Amino acid sequence: MNITINSRVAICLAYAEQTLNYLENEFKGGNYNQAFEQFRSIINMGYEWISGSVIDWEELYNLCNDDERDYGCFDFVAMFECPDKYETPISVLIWNIYYLIYQCAHRSNERYFPQDLWDGYLPQEEEKNIIETLHIEVNEYLSTETCEKLKLMEEKYRSC
Repeated sequence: MNITINSRVAICLAYAEQTLNYLENEFKGGNYNQAFEQFRSIINMGYEWISGSVIDWEELYNLCNDDERDYGCFDFVAMFECPDKYETPISVLIWNIYYLIYQCAHRSNERYFPQDLWDGYLPQEEEKNIIETLHIEVNEYLSTETCEKLKLMEEKYRSC
């Protein structure tokens, strides 16, 4: 993959952000507004990270894995009993956020990663394959217009 880590993370953040917009729209007025706010905070911290700010990867991880908080991020993705149609968007959102955490931790020379994140090393071929399939996966649930915007944004980052 001949694009920078920051470009890869930016691509993932864009997909996470659009997926979060979709999920927020699908679950309006629900109990998960707190989880969505936390996901949004994580995405915003990711944008800060790619612009050069130092971000504590453990803070990102703890925001996402708030299993002691009712209606938090962990509760939304792990315990929310939702129809199968939300399996792909939830997977896309979580993978992209974990990818940000992975890269943030990796840049700070962290050798230990939470077991449910990765074992400390993400094979580049696996990373490439997952990033390459993001556009295909979001076509299942995002509008054609949104998918086109993501495709154009991705092309921009791939040409940097």
